[in-house]
Formats: sequence, C-alpha cells, structure tokens
Amino acid sequence: MNVRLRIVLTAVTALLVALAILAAPATATKPPEVMAALGDSITRAFNSDGPGCPTGPSLDCAKNSWSTGTNPAIGSQLQRLEAMHPGTDVIAYNDAVSGARASGLLGQAQVAAGQDPDYVTIQIGANDACASTPTPLATFRSEVEAAIATLVAANPKVYIQVSSIPDINLLHALFTNPPDPNALARWDALKVCQGLLANPLSTAQADVERRAAFRQRVIAYNEVLADVCDEFKRCRWDENAVFNSSFTTADVATVTDTSGLDIFPFNVLPIFGAGNPNSTADYFHPSLQGQAQLAETTWNATFRDFVMRRGGVLSR
Repeated sequence: MNVRLRIVLTAVTALLVALAILAAPATATKPPEVMAALGDSITRAFNSDGPGCPTGPSLDCAKNSWSTGTNPAIGSQLQRLEAMHPGTDVIAYNDAVSGARASGLLGQAQVAAGQDPDYVTIQIGANDACASTPTPLATFRSEVEAAIATLVAANPKVYIQVSSIPDINLLHALFTNPPDPNALARWDALKVCQGLLANPLSTAQADVERRAAFRQRVIAYNEVLADVCDEFKRCRWDENAVFNSSFTTADVATVTDTSGLDIFPFNVLPIFGAGNPNSTADYFHPSLQGQAQLAETTWNATFRDFVMRRGGVLSR
C-alpha cells in the first residue's frame, strides 16, 4: 500500500507542477536582449510627425515606430517587451529603410545579423505593390526567403515576426468618398503610390480594374509572406491581422489646409497647415495614432499571442 501511495502522490505532484507551469503568467517569459526591425518607411515612421521629429525632405522619425519606437504615445513592441520585465532594457535597432522593396531586405538582414538579435520584426511589400512595375511574385518570394534565411543562419534561435501589408486600397476609399482636395493634391504632387492612386476620382473601367488588381497583388504578396514564414520554425506570421485592420483618417499622415505652393522641394510641394509650411504629409503613411494602432495590432497577433497561448520563450 505504501508503494502504491507513493506512486499516487508522485503522479499528483507531477500534475500540480505541470498545471502551475501552464498557469504561469506571461511575464515569466524572458524578453529578448536585442531586437531589430526590418522593412520600409512604415517601420521608419516616416511622416508620423510630432515633437522631436525632423522636418524637411527626410521625415523618418524612428522614435515613433510601431516596432522599435521610444515615444510613450506609441506603445511600441520594444516598449511592450520591456514592460514584461520592468527595469529590463532591450537593445533595439531600426534597420528599415524608407522606400525599400523586398530587394533591399537581404541587405537589411545582413546588417541585423551583425547585431545578433534574438527577435526581429519584418514588414515589407507596400513599395513592391506601389511600383510602376510591381515585383513579380516569384522574385518577391526569393527575396524574402533570402533575408529570413540570413537571419536564421546567423542565429538559429532568432524569433522572427512577419507582419502583413496593410489593405492600402482603404486609403483610396477614405479620401475619395467624399473627395478630399488636400489628399488629391498631395497624391498628385508627390506621386504617391500611383499604381493605386493615379486618377483617383476616375470611374473609367480601366482605372477601376487597376485598383482591383492592385488589391489582389497585395493579397498575393501577403500569401507569399505567410508561405515563406511557414518555412522557418521560429517565424510567426500575423495571419493577415494588419491587412484586416481598418483605419480612419486620423491614422494617416494628413493636414487640414492647403494655402499655396512652396519651392520645397522642386517647386511642387503644396503648403499645408499653419506653422508647418513644408509639411510632407502625404495621405499615405501612418500618423502617430496610426503607428500606435500598428503596435497594438502586431503585438496582439504575433509576439503577445505566441507568449500567451504557446508559452514561448525567447532564449539566446
């Protein structure tokens, strides 16, 4: 009987330990020591504006980035990771490049690999879709694969988060129904994403079909991103969370008043807004509020989900 009792007690103890582990709070998960962000102007928080951001033709404001931002108004992935362990300082590198396409992702990955990150965020593809000659799907796939493979080769334990391309067609719907003259002026003057936004008010069949084809291209790129991410054990896809997220005009870099034309740059930029005569707000990039929404969406769909539901541990 004593032997049987010991066996029962041992089994009960083991069960209680297992339940305790499963019930452990997510804050017990070790945060990464180093993170890196790859991508384009969205991750560089271009045009997000606000105190401390640069003015002029180069408007990257990385402190507002959804991924590595330090502005408390954003609630970036970096800030959320540090909040998991108060007092922990995560080293963060923003290696994204404004204007980048998937063809530039490998170079960014090579830079990041040298920084020895154990957590990397990737958001790429908007510029591939917006280009006058969009990147072929097979090329897009090989370029993304090469970049992720480089990160994994440098550190097989690296955790990679891949976010979907936003549903950019929503911008067209937001600012053409009803037509916003500020948006129309900016899209034309700055030649913003002409694959979608050229002739924005046209109802000609060719233009309607072009916009529909643009959206299908974004969907196809997202399918590629999902497939490639699935090839790597520690890569986490956002299940189209960013693409499926709605947004409002407040989430977009906008201005409220057109008062003329300036010489800056190249004599084509309209003057928008009192106190900001050289604003490059383009009715395309996320605003400060838009960056905060991206941070929330990506966190809930990727790293937070991985920790909460799978008990993932980022270990070096």
